[in-house]
Order: sequence, then C-alpha cells, then structure tokens
Amino acid sequence: MPADYKYLTIDDLIEMLQVTRSTIYNLKKKGLPFIKIGSNVRFEQSEVINWLHSNQKKETEPNKHG
Repeated sequence: MPADYKYLTIDDLIEMLQVTRSTIYNLKKKGLPFIKIGSNVRFEQSEVINWLHSNQKKETEPNKHG
C-alpha cells in the first residue's frame, strides 16, 4: 500500500471536520466512504475529501428583482 494513504479514526475525522460524533455517523449514512477492519471504522483521508467536495451544496444566488 502506498505511503500516501492515510486512514483516519472517527476521532481524527471529528477533529479534521470540526463536527460532532453524531454528524460523522449521519454522514456515513449519507454515503461518506469508510472501511471496517474488524470492528474498527476507518476513513481514507483523500476519499473523504473527494466525497465532501462532490457533495457540497452551492449557495443559490438571491433572486434579483428590478
């Protein structure tokens, strides 16, 4: 496995994204990629970043009247 792979724990991801543990579990339910090693959950850092970028919502511009 290449050295540039970095697997994160849930606590690592909480710190990286500055969110709560329940937010991480909700993101998993919405498709955040993860792997299980035995009973341990790990997140491949680059996959998480790619998933976040592809699932970000763009703000809509306010309606312009006039």
